[in-house]
Amino acid sequence: MEFRHKLKELRQQQDLTLRKLGEKAGVSYSILNAIENGRINPSEDVVLALAAALKVRDRAELLALAGHNSSQ
Repeated sequence: MEFRHKLKELRQQQDLTLRKLGEKAGVSYSILNAIENGRINPSEDVVLALAAALKVRDRAELLALAGHNSSQ
């Protein structure tokens, strides 16, 4: 699964709009929109901010889906 699809799935499971998720994560709507539409790949910092906002336990999985290798 691609990061953008996983992000959308997690966001929708929590009934969050892109704007609400952006507020929680400190990431702009335009960046989130571009990520979900596959126009950009998120930085490691953005992935970690989204993981925290979405209360994701396995941050390493999200980092891997976004193409980042990390020991988080």
